[in-house]
Amino acid sequence: MTRDDVRAAILLVVVGVHGFAAAPLAHRAIRANLDLPVARDEFERLQALGDHLGLHYELDELADAAYAASLAERDFRTAGLAPFAELFRLTGTGQAWGLFTYPDRFPARVIVEGRGKGGEWRRLYASLDPDATFDRDTFVYRRIRGVYDNNSETPGATWDAFCTFAAREAFGAYPDVDEVRVSFQRIHTREPGESEAPIEEGERHGVRTRWRR
Repeated sequence: MTRDDVRAAILLVVVGVHGFAAAPLAHRAIRANLDLPVARDEFERLQALGDHLGLHYELDELADAAYAASLAERDFRTAGLAPFAELFRLTGTGQAWGLFTYPDRFPARVIVEGRGKGGEWRRLYASLDPDATFDRDTFVYRRIRGVYDNNSETPGATWDAFCTFAAREAFGAYPDVDEVRVSFQRIHTREPGESEAPIEEGERHGVRTRWRR
């Protein structure tokens, strides 16, 4: 066996193991998560498809079936990766979640607004808004985006620091802005052809005021 053969074998193992670790398999199973909006949304679509085919299931029945499947996937994934646990620990190359496990139709987005004294709030930046692109390259950068786009119902522990950072950037770019308001909002995206408009949900989560001498 040549050196190239050994290298190819090692690469094959690495790609195979990490490919399996990143496969869209459930790495945990929590029944309560199947009652969240993103899950119920999918079950309703699946229920409608079943009705069309003459198969009638209650939403809870579908959720229970999905939970059972998740348990089986979790156990299969855990058993498959167990022999490589020490390797992952030593190299720091473990993959903690499966990629593309489900379509998130309730994604989070960040909105940055500013106003001067006595003025109205105006939108400076908003995800996917072509008319509000202030510092867009910074806000869409994957390490910044991870602060707010974290697949949770509320902002993470770094949210306050992010609000301060966003405000500092806006104060530097807009001398007339005295207050900056940063929002963590969840929106409901829909497929082409769906009649209802996207629903924007969320609350204001951070306001910063410029300090002047």
